[in-house]
Amino acid sequence: MSRSLSIIAVIKFEKKVAKMDNVIDFISIKNKKINDEILKIFSRSNSLDEAERIDKLVKESTLSVTDHHKFLAFVSFLEEKKLNPEGIFLSVLELSTHQFKMKYDLKWSSIAHMCFIFMKILNDSDPDKYDKFIKLKKRQ
Repeated sequence: MSRSLSIIAVIKFEKKVAKMDNVIDFISIKNKKINDEILKIFSRSNSLDEAERIDKLVKESTLSVTDHHKFLAFVSFLEEKKLNPEGIFLSVLELSTHQFKMKYDLKWSSIAHMCFIFMKILNDSDPDKYDKFIKLKKRQ
């Protein structure tokens, strides 16, 4: 009798683990969709013309610990190259992909992703500065 109870417990545990995998898959799929949308918006010059759309995507997204680590490593890399991170991020938003690649010797898609992480972190930590960065109207 105890063996059958332990088998039932294992089956229930495996079902819960499977459900957690579905949740993780959902989050990663959602974040990939948001990232693809951001890259599409950022690929045009003057991306800030769509500040409301960018803002919506920033608020819908979630960041992982890995995203934070990548971002900190990237900022350190830029500091070593004596480049201003905020200036690079503004260039991603203001220049077309081609213009950005001509101006900087950096991989555009990686920088666009880091820019999005920057905006998410900024929105979470300092909403007023975030609003100024993407030129949104003041929050009510």
